[in-house]
This record gives sequence, structure tokens and C-alpha cells, in this order.
Amino acid sequence: MNIKVAIFSAIAVIGTVCLLWVGYQGMDSKQQGHEEDDEAEQVEAQHATREHDAVRAIKQRGDILSLDQILRDARGQHAGRVLESELGQKDGRYVYEVELVDDQGRVWEMKFDARTGEVLREKQGD
Repeated sequence: MNIKVAIFSAIAVIGTVCLLWVGYQGMDSKQQGHEEDDEAEQVEAQHATREHDAVRAIKQRGDILSLDQILRDARGQHAGRVLESELGQKDGRYVYEVELVDDQGRVWEMKFDARTGEVLREKQGD
């Protein structure tokens, strides 16, 4: 179940970013014609698929914890609603970045070591 949730979460994040980017590009491409818009959508869909496959492979190798586990840990520290999450690499290791708003309306930015779940950084946002 955790793998399914992690995969779904990764797809949702990647899909949202791709949709926002394609939407922004689509506004500009309307001036240039629909053919360029269709091409941009195809390229972004291919890119999203490659990113999803890469994240899934990293998770299956055991190199990272599931996003679901990281989000549970984040909510355990600051009960609230997740605004954004992202998986990236920094200094040769995978890092989850999580932004959430707590029950008092404060925004928290947290970074977790994706392999161990260790909190690397935590700060209250502006």
C-alpha cells in the first residue's frame, strides 16, 4: 500500500507541475498556432513519464522512503495541511522538501533525507 501511495503522490506532484507548465506554455503558443502547443504537451507528457519511472525505480531499489512516510513524519511534527512536496537531489543524496501550513496558519518548510527520513532542515516560512 505504501508503494502505491508513494507512486500516486509522485505522479500527482509531477502531473501538477507539468500541467501548470503546459498551461503557461499553451497561453504563449496560442499566438504561434496549435501545432506547437500539441508538440509541447507531448514533450511534457514524455518528460513526466520518464520522471515517474525514475522515481519508482529509486523507491523500488530502497534508495528512498515513500512520500507517504515522509508526509506522515512532517504532519507528526506540525499537524496541518501539506501545500507542496518535492523530491530532489542535493550534495549526492535524495532530499524530500515539504511545505505545510499548521493548524494555527503558520507555514513550515522542512527538508528530509529521503533515505533515512532524518529532518535536515526545518524553518517557519514567511
